[in-house]
Amino acid sequence: MTVFAWIVVGAITLMRIIAAYHVPLTGDEAYYWEWSRHPAFGYVDHPPMVAWTIALFSPLGLTPGAIRLGFIVCGLIATLAGAAAATDLAEGDRRAGAVTAVAFSLTPLYSLAFGSATPDGPYLAAWAVSLWFAVRAFKRRRPLDFVLLGIALGAALLTRFFAVALVFGIAMYAVAPARRQLYRAGLGMSLTIAAVLYAPFVVWNALHDWVTFDFTFVGRHVTHLSWKGPLTLYAINAGAYSPGLWIGALVCAVRPRSALLAWTALPLLGLLTVLAFIEPVEIHWMFGPYASLCVALGLAYVHLSSRMRVVWASASVVPALILLPMIFVAAVAPGPIYQAFRNTGSTLRNTGPFEIFTFWPLAQDVKKIAEKSDAIVMTDGYGLSSLLDFDAGIAPVVIGYNWQGRESRRWYPADRRPTRALFVDKETLASRPDFAKQLALACDRVVAAPSLAYSYAGVPPRSYYLTWCDGMKPDAIRLLRWEQPGDERPDVATLGSAR
Repeated sequence: MTVFAWIVVGAITLMRIIAAYHVPLTGDEAYYWEWSRHPAFGYVDHPPMVAWTIALFSPLGLTPGAIRLGFIVCGLIATLAGAAAATDLAEGDRRAGAVTAVAFSLTPLYSLAFGSATPDGPYLAAWAVSLWFAVRAFKRRRPLDFVLLGIALGAALLTRFFAVALVFGIAMYAVAPARRQLYRAGLGMSLTIAAVLYAPFVVWNALHDWVTFDFTFVGRHVTHLSWKGPLTLYAINAGAYSPGLWIGALVCAVRPRSALLAWTALPLLGLLTVLAFIEPVEIHWMFGPYASLCVALGLAYVHLSSRMRVVWASASVVPALILLPMIFVAAVAPGPIYQAFRNTGSTLRNTGPFEIFTFWPLAQDVKKIAEKSDAIVMTDGYGLSSLLDFDAGIAPVVIGYNWQGRESRRWYPADRRPTRALFVDKETLASRPDFAKQLALACDRVVAAPSLAYSYAGVPPRSYYLTWCDGMKPDAIRLLRWEQPGDERPDVATLGSAR
């Protein structure tokens, strides 16, 4: 089992590396890359760890693979740390660690997290390392382990807000009368170290109107009541995490063999389940609890009978071994996959995920057009603006009323006064009367330019629509961002209509 596990880990890591270098950046990844070029202790949408991870590997070059390499390393760290935590909890039984390593590696959604430049890679690595150091510290009571636990928890807090659930779970685990001495042994010091590491992010927010907290707890949420919400969430998760692994994780959640794993998994799992009744819950929000449950899977495996081990392994590993190669092939050879998809009679709106292969030629053409006319380039999407910058060095100028991605507004302040702009959009201006109205207010003359279209590997062309904004008024950028003088963010009432 152990040899098989590490063969799987090596093979999956290699697949992630190959895909990372073959697939163009997505809009979110390019946006986080922009963050890495503007070092800070905080950003509007997330804590800073995703930007720091990209910056750490920036000397390796300006390619998608180099941007993502740090996140592939995070995948290895998370897998090794999770396996070590399971082995320690199983009193040195390496089979527990092997099962956890397989679960981390074969979960399809984890491969997306560890193969793309998003906050999830560092988040999972810090979560798994925190579990490992917590197990070590609580068993050995050595000061160094408590110090390392504090550093790991601080790193987790700097990745995603959901890491608060990890800190809460570890703190509550030690509240039980039989374990309260852990605070005196060093857990209090661990929590203090974590708080100190988190403090610069809190200070940054205090100096920026608590913008990250505002976005996290208010700006990104849209109420959508549905009694089917949890059922839909769990059904989608079964496909994203692989059916056998997801069901096995839920069984471990119901019958946990470790109080530490239960405390670090169940509170957030329960909160998200309840939240699904009142708003859409994104499937990657389950990453942290699922990491703890992957460790629980390893612990549970060693207590199964030989027959049940075979049954569980077959039910868990086989579906994942089918799903992952399909995802890998779709990433490195999307053309044949798309044609097979079309042969079923299905279609994709705007070519679906294949549009990422059209961004590079779009960036080259837009740069030539804009430079010839001495114009800035505007988009209403932070991802598209960042991709144009990554692919062609076009300074990102983001307009529109959507609050998400507001970090990009700091890169081109509203008090700048360009005279001409080229607006690049994925939709026609005729279909967006709100933007047509604002452009008419901000520009002396609004003129449609010829659209651009690009195809890839037999996929129908993806069209982009260009509009000239001539004679821009002194407050044109502010108008195009739906801002009033002195505003730094749009009216929250407009957020529900933002696309």
